Amino acid sequence: MNRPWMPLYVGDYLGDTGHLTTTQHGAYLLLLMHYWRKGELPDDDRQLSKIAKLPLRTWCEYRATLQDFFYDGWKHKRIDAELERMRRSPQWSSVRSWQPTSPGERRDVRTTFSRYR
Repeated sequence: MNRPWMPLYVGDYLGDTGHLTTTQHGAYLLLLMHYWRKGELPDDDRQLSKIAKLPLRTWCEYRATLQDFFYDGWKHKRIDAELERMRRSPQWSSVRSWQPTSPGERRDVRTTFSRYR
């Protein structure tokens, strides 16, 4: 499903991830973005390493640290709640159908999504 934006609660994120290295931050954010777009993460180290853009060996070193942010395998409580909130929102239907009116036209995202603030 096309979800053109993802909420990120910066204060919560930084509060929960202060112990991560820069590389671990990048991997975690890539996992979150994939989860947001697809609604799930695979339970396969090779696929997860590709999503996180890490060599498999490095992924295996970071796996336990990153998995602490997930439950029941690779489910994410905050994203699941946000996805459910979005599905229940009557405004979601207009976001879901958002398309540029022509291939060359760019919409101002600040105007298009201003009603979601």
